[in-house]
Amino acid sequence: MQKSGQITVFLSLALLCIFSLMCGLIESARMAGARCYLKLAADSAMDSVFSEYHREAWDQYRLFLLEAKDEKEIKDSWNQFMEPYMDSSGWYGMAMESAEVSDRVSITDDGGSHLDKEILDYMKYGIIKDMPDADGAADLLKNLKEASSVESLSQSYSGHTKEAVRLERALEDINDCLRAQKDYWETAQRQLGNYNGSGFRESAQKLKREMDRIPSLVTTYGKRADQLKKNLDETKRKNEALSKNISPEMQKAMAEEANSYETYVNQDGPRRNQVEALPEHMDIQKTVIQQAMERAEEVEDTIDNWVYDDEEDSGPDFSELWGSVEDIWNRIQISVLSYSNGVKDPEKQRILEQIEGFAEQGLLNLVLPEGSQVSKGMVNSDSFPSASMSALEGASINLLERLVFEEYCSRFLTNFCSEEEKEFKYELEYLISGKTNDEDNLKRVVTELVAIREGMNLIHILSDSEKRQEANALASVITGVTGLAPLTGVIAFFIMTVWALGEAIVDVKMLLEGKKTAFIKSRETWNLTLSSLLELGKTGKSSGGKAGDKGIDYTGYLKLLMFLSDQKVQNYRLMDMIQWNLCKSQGDFRMENCVYQAEIKGNVKAKHLFFGGSNPYYPLDVRTEKAY
Repeated sequence: MQKSGQITVFLSLALLCIFSLMCGLIESARMAGARCYLKLAADSAMDSVFSEYHREAWDQYRLFLLEAKDEKEIKDSWNQFMEPYMDSSGWYGMAMESAEVSDRVSITDDGGSHLDKEILDYMKYGIIKDMPDADGAADLLKNLKEASSVESLSQSYSGHTKEAVRLERALEDINDCLRAQKDYWETAQRQLGNYNGSGFRESAQKLKREMDRIPSLVTTYGKRADQLKKNLDETKRKNEALSKNISPEMQKAMAEEANSYETYVNQDGPRRNQVEALPEHMDIQKTVIQQAMERAEEVEDTIDNWVYDDEEDSGPDFSELWGSVEDIWNRIQISVLSYSNGVKDPEKQRILEQIEGFAEQGLLNLVLPEGSQVSKGMVNSDSFPSASMSALEGASINLLERLVFEEYCSRFLTNFCSEEEKEFKYELEYLISGKTNDEDNLKRVVTELVAIREGMNLIHILSDSEKRQEANALASVITGVTGLAPLTGVIAFFIMTVWALGEAIVDVKMLLEGKKTAFIKSRETWNLTLSSLLELGKTGKSSGGKAGDKGIDYTGYLKLLMFLSDQKVQNYRLMDMIQWNLCKSQGDFRMENCVYQAEIKGNVKAKHLFFGGSNPYYPLDVRTEKAY
């Protein structure tokens, strides 16, 4: 019986196709598994790389920072963690060919925005007491801007007050000169009555010299009047620019006080006309003086050269001769201004100006608590992150996040009131001032705190009718009842600004003593009376105010100052302090070497299980990234 092989051949071919399909499916599944395994290995290795964060940075500041001086360190560390995965790849048969860091983001990049994110991620698990909501943060920023604008305007108007006082002093110099002219004229007239020619000429010369001073005095008066008007116009433009930050009620109060300056300048016009007419009048009078002096010389020559005709000749008639000089002398008209200077109590005005001088000369000694010592700490800022800060970089977070950032800084950085002692202690102050020594940072912060408190205090004074009346009463004492009435309003506003400054000095001294002071003042929380203000100006010493449980302490006010500062600058200065302190135990630590995010691309060689021929390997690419 002859057998056919058709079925065997058919089955062989069918099985070959089936086995090929099965092997292809298995190889495909294995390759898919290899890709999954490789991705899992790469991600796990990257997690292991980022687990090697700087332990001291975490312990001190609760920040994750991967220290790597260059990309090679990251790549080598990743390859090291990939080795066990490659060795244990089993039937995937993998081997690492190459790897490269395709992206590396330092914590110092992008204006410090990555530092912000780490801080916010950490602080969301913390408890923050008395933190305002979004509306509260906006109101706080509005109050701070209003205080800053009011303080800026008050400083301008305060300068105008001093200009007005200098103008009044120029007028006083003119009046003094006119009074001296009157005295010399009367003295010369008495000398004529005594037939004293030399005494007359001496007094006449003095009178002439006083008249010669008038043009210079009038020029000085005119320059000061012009400068006051020019500066006042500039402040009016400045007021328009700053008014957007000031509430309508405060704008109205400021306008009422500013009007007194405008009125003073306007009413100075008639007075100035009278003053500017003096030089021409002096020229006329000096001609008469010269005529009188020449006639006096003729009289003296007549007397000296008199020839007696006989023994009965009684000599020249002195009364007639000197009377001719007196007739000329009586033609002289000594000017008298119908306006007198308006500062009748210059001592009190000087004391008030002296208080302003404290702010210009430095406030630190005035507000420093007794017995306290200012830290002499210094830092070397050459390698600080802020030294390489780019103007193009920027960081942007909302108001609530700004408050969270400031709370973080207050928890991890020290300041003047901190009990912890450090070589460079005023770290929060450094974030605000950026100086390389503690003393300069504290001076700058004290100045800014006084400015904020001065603005808030002036807002209270302008809102309190009783305090405004007290200021007007003291202004009336200084200016008296004569002179230009608007000057009283000018001096009154100056008193208000100095009063606000004096209260601010007391406030800041309380803060440095560890006490609290109210952000928005009331009559109950006000400390300084006007009599105490004058005493402060005399002695240069301020006593602390009333302590209370309500209000904001020194650290809180530092956070307010930070709230007004540029966020990018704050980020980099915070990194400066972190680097400075971590360098104490690791001298080569640099924030710029700390990685926040990295991306690595790897090339792997995998072996085919069923196929391949002369080249049984195929490439696999993997990309992995990680950020804290």
